[in-house]
Amino acid sequence: MERRGDLLELRWADAEERLQGTIHPAQPKAGEPLTLSLHVGNFQGPEFDGPLTLTFHQEGAPAQVTRTLTRQGVNWHTELVPDTPGIWELEVRYRHTHLKVLTARVPVMEPPLPRGLGWGMIIVAAGTALGLGVRGALRRIRGPAPETQPAPADAPPGTQPTPGAATDSGASPTPPADSPSGQ
Repeated sequence: MERRGDLLELRWADAEERLQGTIHPAQPKAGEPLTLSLHVGNFQGPEFDGPLTLTFHQEGAPAQVTRTLTRQGVNWHTELVPDTPGIWELEVRYRHTHLKVLTARVPVMEPPLPRGLGWGMIIVAAGTALGLGVRGALRRIRGPAPETQPAPADAPPGTQPTPGAATDSGASPTPPADSPSGQ
């Protein structure tokens, strides 16, 4: 078995026959169908016209899918759906001059995020980015927040100093200057 692009290519041969095939996609995912296409060619004698029997099961699991395939054109085709991730065994059996049993191990990956969940995450991220951008723009438009002076140590909590008031505890405020009118 060898990966070629988006296909897994299967090849086997002995002195009498050869089996070639493909599995699409090259990285099958649990719960998603994979397409198997097989071709049996012989080096001598009449052309092999089937049937092929295949078994597909998870490695070590007692449950399996068994199918007998008849030829469709030049090749044999079927679709299989692995239900869990892990290593799956594909066993192909046929009899031409002798019984042939070929086994391939197919790695099955975890399924991707469900399409709705993936789009939901994208929408939430875009909404959050938009909200933070609008918030930053509004802060720039309003300008910096007014600074407040800390209250003197002897002032009651929660009071703000008045403009012109002394900040030292013992000093008295300075009286306003006389007006220039001379009165």
